[in-house]
Amino acid sequence: MSTQKLSRREFLRVGALAGVGLTLVACAPAPGAAPQAGNAPAAAGGGNGPYEGKFVIMSAGNAEQNAPLIKGIEEAHPGVKVEWRGLTSERYTELFTASEVAGDQIDIMDLNGQDLRRYAVGNKLVDLSDIDYKDRFREVGLQTYTVKGKLWALPRGGISGFPFLYNKKLLDQIGVSKEPETYTDLLQMAPELKKIGAAPVVHAGKNIYLWPIWQFFAYAQTSKNDPVEQTFKVLSGQTKFTDADHVAGLEILGKYASDGLFIDGVNSLDGDSAWIAFSQGKAAFWYNHSSQVGTYRKGTFPELDMSLMPPLRSVEDATVKRMLPGGTGSATCIYAKIAPERLDVARKILDLMTNDQWVKWANDLNKDPVSTNKNVEASTDELAIKYAKECADNQFTYLDWYWPPEITRAFQENQQALVAGTKKPDEAATSIQKVLDDLYKDGYKFEA
Repeated sequence: MSTQKLSRREFLRVGALAGVGLTLVACAPAPGAAPQAGNAPAAAGGGNGPYEGKFVIMSAGNAEQNAPLIKGIEEAHPGVKVEWRGLTSERYTELFTASEVAGDQIDIMDLNGQDLRRYAVGNKLVDLSDIDYKDRFREVGLQTYTVKGKLWALPRGGISGFPFLYNKKLLDQIGVSKEPETYTDLLQMAPELKKIGAAPVVHAGKNIYLWPIWQFFAYAQTSKNDPVEQTFKVLSGQTKFTDADHVAGLEILGKYASDGLFIDGVNSLDGDSAWIAFSQGKAAFWYNHSSQVGTYRKGTFPELDMSLMPPLRSVEDATVKRMLPGGTGSATCIYAKIAPERLDVARKILDLMTNDQWVKWANDLNKDPVSTNKNVEASTDELAIKYAKECADNQFTYLDWYWPPEITRAFQENQQALVAGTKKPDEAATSIQKVLDDLYKDGYKFEA
């Protein structure tokens, strides 16, 4: 299968790291600073294992940002020299494959979660189901990285996702003091917002990689809060993207467009343009990643008093919950063909990389709103706390972590056409299903 040139996760990771951070806990190390030696426990089993020499971590992150972690690993394991290979997210599959074919040393793989399934079902990873410290992680992370009943990776870092960000000042201007909960609420606000020169919704429509998130939240509702299992069914051929529940998800996006809720020219806006429009009070709502909280805290935006909330309920059934798509940190795992003499130290290094101290360090670095680890508070920023209380518990995994990349591309292109008015929801669904049918003909098989 072909790979995307740029993943949504990489786009967001770069954007988040460009921002200046959330308020940090006073006693925590500053972003990029290693945990103090006295507070960072040694890896399980001690740091004086028999292996000495090169140890290779192939990561979607770069070595410079992870220098404190590299140093911490080497201090905990004297004689081990870490070689951190930053492959980037968009080229991870390509560069990993090249290294594997060349017979290069590979020990730990530190992936974006969207790539985990590919390697789990491809027999590239060590089964980690026997680790005895599962209780340090939030359950959602363990569930995300469990495939076919086995745990293939440990969640490392932050839990984040796509809430609706909104400008409280604009709502105050039109006399709205309560957050909207339904699409109808937003539709009723739209005329008043337009009277004061503000669009209801802005979105970085030029960035094609962000469009699938609309189908994620919409399908969570039209599938009656069962988006992941129902996605497994369509990928395995039991159902189709042309079935009513999938088409209904596309219809929700179509309604935003046909009802005039998007800012003019939405398909031509990049991320910076969308942020400028939102922060300057030209749009009330922005469906975007929670990392934008860090951008908001970076400076002063006089026209913006930002808050966040789960995506609006857009179906009539009041029993349907508002859920949002998200991710659960890096998927950190051990390569299946690791040399036997390095397996023990790899397990110990994996333990260290995912302990509370080093995960807190990663949370500070990446401005995460919620930590993958139960006992770590990622941030005391008020919006991070709001996200943790109101959004994180109803998260589900990004559906394109399961879709083959060809389906992701089909959604991206058809959703843009839907918003532009050149396709109807049923036509878009037919186009997407045809891509999947062609994949079946080429031998594609989904393994749940």
